[in-house]
Amino acid sequence: MAPDDDDISPPVDSRPRWNYDVFLSFRGADTRSGFTGHLYSALLRDGIHTFLDDKEMETGGEVGPECLRGIEESRFSLVVLSKGYASSTWCLEELAHILKCRRERGHCVWPVFYNVDPSDVEECRGSFGEAFAKHEADFKSEMEKGKKKIGEDNSWEKFAAQIEEWKSALREVSYLKGLDLRKHADGNEANNIEHLVREISKRLDRKVLSVARNPVGVRSRAQPVLSFLDRDSAGVRILGLYGMGGVGKTTVAKEVYNSVFNNFEGSCFLANVKEQLMVKGIPHLQRLLLSEIMKRKYEKFNNSDHGLSIVRDRLCHKKLLLVLDDVDEMDQVKKVIGNLDWLSPGSRVIITTRTKNLLLPSELFWQFEVQELNERDSLQLLSLHAFDSRDPPENYADSATRLLRYTGGVPLALEVLGCSLQGETVDIWNSRMEKLKLMANEAIQPVLKTSFDSLDDTEKFIFLDIACFFVGYDKDYVMSILEGCGFFPTDGINTLMRRSLVKVSYDNKLWMHDLLRGMGRELVRQESPVDPGERSRLWHHEDVTDVLTSKTGTKVIEGLAVNLQKTKLSTSAKAFKKMKRLRLLKLNHVSLKGSYEYISSKLRWLCWHGFPVESIPSDFDLENLIALDLRRSSLIEFSEEDIKSMKKLKFLDLSHSIELIRTPNFKDIPSVEKLKLKGCISLQQVHDSIRFLTHLRSLNLQDCRTLKKLPAGICALSSLKKIDLSGCSSLKELPEGIGKLESLLVLLANGTALSTLPDSTSNLEKLKLLSLRRCDHMFTPRKSPSVLNFLPSSLKRLDLRYCNITDDIMPEDLGSFHFLNILKLCGNNITCLPASIIALPELVELWLNKCKRLRGIPELQSSVKALQANDCTSLETINLRNYHGGAGLQVQGCSNLKGVEGFFNLETLEPQTFELLRSSGFLTQGSISNNSAYKVDSLTDTYSISPLQVTSLH
Repeated sequence: MAPDDDDISPPVDSRPRWNYDVFLSFRGADTRSGFTGHLYSALLRDGIHTFLDDKEMETGGEVGPECLRGIEESRFSLVVLSKGYASSTWCLEELAHILKCRRERGHCVWPVFYNVDPSDVEECRGSFGEAFAKHEADFKSEMEKGKKKIGEDNSWEKFAAQIEEWKSALREVSYLKGLDLRKHADGNEANNIEHLVREISKRLDRKVLSVARNPVGVRSRAQPVLSFLDRDSAGVRILGLYGMGGVGKTTVAKEVYNSVFNNFEGSCFLANVKEQLMVKGIPHLQRLLLSEIMKRKYEKFNNSDHGLSIVRDRLCHKKLLLVLDDVDEMDQVKKVIGNLDWLSPGSRVIITTRTKNLLLPSELFWQFEVQELNERDSLQLLSLHAFDSRDPPENYADSATRLLRYTGGVPLALEVLGCSLQGETVDIWNSRMEKLKLMANEAIQPVLKTSFDSLDDTEKFIFLDIACFFVGYDKDYVMSILEGCGFFPTDGINTLMRRSLVKVSYDNKLWMHDLLRGMGRELVRQESPVDPGERSRLWHHEDVTDVLTSKTGTKVIEGLAVNLQKTKLSTSAKAFKKMKRLRLLKLNHVSLKGSYEYISSKLRWLCWHGFPVESIPSDFDLENLIALDLRRSSLIEFSEEDIKSMKKLKFLDLSHSIELIRTPNFKDIPSVEKLKLKGCISLQQVHDSIRFLTHLRSLNLQDCRTLKKLPAGICALSSLKKIDLSGCSSLKELPEGIGKLESLLVLLANGTALSTLPDSTSNLEKLKLLSLRRCDHMFTPRKSPSVLNFLPSSLKRLDLRYCNITDDIMPEDLGSFHFLNILKLCGNNITCLPASIIALPELVELWLNKCKRLRGIPELQSSVKALQANDCTSLETINLRNYHGGAGLQVQGCSNLKGVEGFFNLETLEPQTFELLRSSGFLTQGSISNNSAYKVDSLTDTYSISPLQVTSLH
């Protein structure tokens, strides 16, 4: 059996520097050529440094000093107690010294009973008793012959004391929990040796791999991986750890390896696989793998195929833990170890990579993204490297916080910058931060650049464009621009995502870690460290201002962006004369003087907030433009010539151009997919040529307050999916043919002056969201039939808040809305809901806040998970028999609520009960209004329901 931790675990305080892991004490004549010899070889194969004494005398003798030192310098002693063990005074002296070290030094001892009964050892019976009888007989014989001296006086008492010490040592070691080979593993010697080696390895707690100098946050990030490895212990599992460079993939893999390698029959950590394959080749890695697992050196293979065959043959019957670190392609794994179909049950393979989906998730494969450190762990790691403490000094706190924002939780950056700033003043810290804004750290840059170097040319262009200009932009918007540049962005951005260089947020925005963004920008800066006019991309406002004012731009420049919201820049358009390859241009709040003909005709993206002229200059060549963003421009209207050349334009944003009166004639820009006119408060006309925008998917007219009608041509937009008319307070009607919008999914008309919806609205078979919030002109008692009777049945979300809806407007039958998930009726004048509301099978959320006349809520479908009825001051009853929404129930401010069917009812107190409560002080003035009911029956997760109520006595 395995020993208790107290018997074998080394002490945790003040551990000496061990020279050996294990000291083997055994009777050579009994076991040297058999059990102990095999045990010694197995320990060495597992990398356990073992002291084996080959100088034991067959008939006894004093233990030499080398042997005593071996005991003292070992962490453990394995005592193999065989039948002849006690016949050797050498073994007995060894044992006595081993136990002395156990008492005095915490030395760990594990007895192994080799074909002997532990009780024979304890009581010195059998061969042990015979051995001591022989020792006594031999002593007497030697005394009689005068050939043996014990101590200085040859006294029998001295010898008797020695005998008693040895017997005591045997008793003591027999009391320790050890391994009785006869009873463990059916006495199978090979299995027992394997068990001993495995248990010793565990108790040694050998960290075969150095994890980190300060392993902050490593264990917590490794825990999900360890949990995965525990699943389905009989099956094979292959795990990919992916993430950006420097995030700690290798560190986490080492922590996992150190935690579990003892549970496997063989284990190997192959570091830097990609690099080693390039430098030393496949056979070298195969030999490393075999040597590490088989614990012996392998000769060179003829070729990699030969090596692969040997790997399979030698390892296919072992339960293995393999870690392949820094892999770029699955082909690299296959070159070293094949297709993985030969792995023995219970085996685990961990692959660290910067490539997402290197392993496609399945029952066999699983992937885990190694996340950045959280803020608390980041601060601790930075402080340990910079200050040798877990927290920064108080006067460094602000500087440390700024540095944390820059590093974004990447351990490599925290370690490098922490070490480089150790012992420096606060001023140096702040100066370093300012420097990092302009150029990346030299120690961090190469690690991050490795991923960039693996990209092809177009992928590099895409990465640099995103790093310099497009972080935070909509992915589809950027892809259209890059496609116009000829960069194949569908494949390119997918590659960047797989290599953990770019991410896409939940709202489809491109995101890049600040360190990666800084790496990309540093690569551009290094193109010309001194002269920004010789760089391919410019984004820093000082560099841009310098190039524009000094007119030092060259044909190298492909992208230029400046955003001068607080300060404005006026410069000559001639500054662009030499920038013949300019593709991307952002000139927010810049004023240009002179002819626009100097600006490159190769522009694909023009973002110019605060565009300073009333119409687009005729000499401005925009024929290759994909996206035009002129928010807050001074434009008033467009001439026919303004847009004639923009046939490739897909995105047009004129939002908040408050002087704009009319839209352009859209006939000559048929490729537009997204049109934004939000906040154009002077807009009076949308040109009927909008019918030619057959690719238009989104139309935003929000807050166009003077717009009174939409052109009929809008009904021809077969691709249109979303219209936002919210805030068009002068808009009184929609075109009759609105029902022809066969692709429309979203219609937002909040706060408009619409008095009705066209009958054809019911034909919008794909409409999912309709919002008519505060359209109070549409719902009046005089209108018959109700607009609600003509809504399409496809709706999933319907927002009718504050529409002045009354009972006679609400349709009796709601059953046609089969797909409705969310219904919002807040602030209306209804007193009850139709009973047919239970016929809404998909309803999940019902909002009724501030329906002050509402008296009751009928039974709802069990699908409802959120019910809001706050401040419904007339509400008396709610039927929640089917409700399972827990904390989704909100009924605060319902002062007249008397009952919730299925949960509780308020009843009049009997006079005696009322008097009892009053006499106890519970019903003192103000006490009732200051108490609220929180938990009622099974409503244990709800918010406060209402002030505690007591009905008056009659």
